[in-house]
Amino acid sequence: MIAIEKVAALMNSLGCNARIKLKHDALPEAWGSTGICIPVSGYIEVQGPWPFREVEWLEINPIVMEHTGRLIKPKRHDHLSGIVSLLQLEAIPYSIVEEKVRVQFVEFE
Repeated sequence: MIAIEKVAALMNSLGCNARIKLKHDALPEAWGSTGICIPVSGYIEVQGPWPFREVEWLEINPIVMEHTGRLIKPKRHDHLSGIVSLLQLEAIPYSIVEEKVRVQFVEFE
């Protein structure tokens, strides 16, 4: 399993939202809520499948809100330390930007 597949598996198990920024677009794609998928080698899918070569970065929101009912305040889960631990273990370059984890795609091309 390549490193980005491990990142996708962790994000999906934690329920984190993600989005990607394509090299040819000025703004990133919308936040996806269905997880990260690696449908085939060299492609990533958050809102639609994109080849790694067109992706500038993947951004992960480490905060997951768990809604338990209409009258109960949602529980806030912060998965930042677990995400950072995996990225460091796999030697994946990342940065923290506005409380989000940004993974550069240079290494996966």
